[in-house]
Amino acid sequence: MKITDFLNDDFFNLPRVQGPKEDYKIFVNRVFKEFLEKLESIENFEDITFDINRIKERQNHLVQQLKSAISNYYAGKPASALSELEKGLNSNLKNFDEILNVREFHSATDFYRIRIHKLNFPLKPENFFHIPFDLRGKIKTQRFSIPGFPSLYLGNSSYVCWEELNRPNLNDFQIVRLESTELLKVIDLSPPKGSNKLPYEYYKYLMIWPLVFASSVRVRNYGDYFKPEYIIPQLLLQWVRKDNRIDGISYQTTHINFKDSLSKGEFLNIVLPVKENKTRGLCSELESKFLMTESTSVQLNQCSTSGLIDGGNALNYSNRNVQEIELIKGVPTNYDISIFGDLEEVLSKMESKKIIK
Repeated sequence: MKITDFLNDDFFNLPRVQGPKEDYKIFVNRVFKEFLEKLESIENFEDITFDINRIKERQNHLVQQLKSAISNYYAGKPASALSELEKGLNSNLKNFDEILNVREFHSATDFYRIRIHKLNFPLKPENFFHIPFDLRGKIKTQRFSIPGFPSLYLGNSSYVCWEELNRPNLNDFQIVRLESTELLKVIDLSPPKGSNKLPYEYYKYLMIWPLVFASSVRVRNYGDYFKPEYIIPQLLLQWVRKDNRIDGISYQTTHINFKDSLSKGEFLNIVLPVKENKTRGLCSELESKFLMTESTSVQLNQCSTSGLIDGGNALNYSNRNVQEIELIKGVPTNYDISIFGDLEEVLSKMESKKIIK
């Protein structure tokens, strides 16, 4: 069997969803067990030269350490949980430094961020950056960051930002475009996409799949203060922060069921933790990495152009990350003519400036 065929099995589709009454630890251990059983059934992969027995040994080690990390966290031992994760990522079998996919976003790459705001007065741009250090008390637990610790979350499309906020009313949010000013390096947890990917890319993804899965479980109870689905991703960010060469993590959204969706494209979130610890203001290092537009919204655009983007001129902007989205079941829509494509068209024509607070 080819490794590409192996990973195209529906089993590897993410995000995974727990049963309504299934305990999180039981659910995760069940998926890990099924993963190892599927791998054990393989005698060899035709399109890679790596020894299958070494692959199996490495994956058994990683799974065991992930399970141990979760158990330690449940036992109130977060430091031990991080230590167990580190043992899984670094071992005499194979260090993850060699197989984690480091993705580069070059300067002048566009990202997006939205904020809930129901008034038609534009929010100031600085309100769209990470929560300032002097407002740490407002920082809730997030998938890759703990309460009180500022991180900047971005999307590679306005649509993925909207999904991350559980589809707020179109009149209830404002949006900005951020433009990177320098190279950003992130650990990429998203699956290989595109017909030009080499088998080695699939091998690297297979080797980290248990980690990706454990970081991609959809939250069952958003109202809960403790979300076990965030244990592994939060520990992973702590591990990543120890490497000054890496800016953060990119990952596929958990808010789209890709197994059944007709949406086409790459729906990525990017999380960038602060690089310094201050008492007030924003992280200077992160600030220097971006320019930002003024904010806009669906309603503000409608008011200023009577609903016509750019006053009715021809559109010439296209988000290359997303081709189609499925908002109505069974009816995929060309992204560029959607509300989100319209917003990005407007933002592409707005000047991006230095972030000043």
